[in-house]
Amino acid sequence: MKNSIKNFLLDTSVFLIPLLSIIILVLILYTPRANSYWNFLRQAPFYAGIYFWQSQRPDAFHFFSAFILGIVADVLEGTPLGINLTTFLILYFVCIKFAMKFNIQKFSYSWLLFMVAIVIAMLSKALIVSISYRHIISLKFLSMEFFLTLATYPLLARIYSWVEKRCIPLEERYEKIKS
Repeated sequence: MKNSIKNFLLDTSVFLIPLLSIIILVLILYTPRANSYWNFLRQAPFYAGIYFWQSQRPDAFHFFSAFILGIVADVLEGTPLGINLTTFLILYFVCIKFAMKFNIQKFSYSWLLFMVAIVIAMLSKALIVSISYRHIISLKFLSMEFFLTLATYPLLARIYSWVEKRCIPLEERYEKIKS
């Protein structure tokens, strides 16, 4: 009985750590700023976090995690429920396809594939928002968000990597191999 409860708590913590790491970084970046230029960084931890956790630790990040983050992003941004949710699910499925076809363990490949993934995700978000509001989004704002998100990926990936090493234990199968 104690062993099953311990395993349940361990599995739950492994599931919650990626979510909490992303949400904490988002809340840090949601602090009010006088310069609106930095407000484009508010979505960067979501994009980088979904890509990082799905490509590096798919055992700790699931479809349901992207779904929860989409709801959190929609609530924080004040957008109609479903815009960020759909965007994050598209990003999640693109990351799954990339993980199956490419070796994402090298950082240079990871950063390049992240660029392609967020282009797909942001263009789909722009399309959804344009259809939803019946107004075409300015490419100036979309490109600004894209380049700032791409530029902050190395820092955010480093933070997520640190969280992974500190808080998530290796899977049992890896621990058995080392023994």
